[in-house]
Amino acid sequence: MKVLFVCIHNTCRSVMAETIFNNLAKNWKAESAGIEAAKELDFVALDVIRRRGYTVKKAKPVKLEDLHLEDYHLVISVCDEASCVNIQHPNIERWHVEDPKGKPGEVYERVFDEIELKVKGLLMRIEGMVEDMIGDKIEVVEDETKRRTENEGS
Repeated sequence: MKVLFVCIHNTCRSVMAETIFNNLAKNWKAESAGIEAAKELDFVALDVIRRRGYTVKKAKPVKLEDLHLEDYHLVISVCDEASCVNIQHPNIERWHVEDPKGKPGEVYERVFDEIELKVKGLLMRIEGMVEDMIGDKIEVVEDETKRRTENEGS
């Protein structure tokens, strides 16, 4: 199952979210994109991500129009600029995270902390749902097996 994180340029916030998500997720995969893809990733954001112990696999920004939104189970807009608010998907969340681009390093750190907290909460929700669904299926199979055994014995 796939999640897409979107921001304006796909250089800071969405890259942070994608990286944190993919380093922590068990059953899901994330990608990220920008409404307008920049030419390169933000070096300050990459430095913050790496110093926090995460591995960045993204090589360059991706433009949203180059992707198919229907390929994603969940789309998360991490910005509140008008073009991000207008993204249409049946399962969309809007996080409204400050853009650290061009601001002091402390802002990048604060934004990273906020995104990390949100991603961890998201993973608890969605991976918990998957585990609950699997658990429910196991219980149904066990109940059916028990019923069959009881019926065969009578």
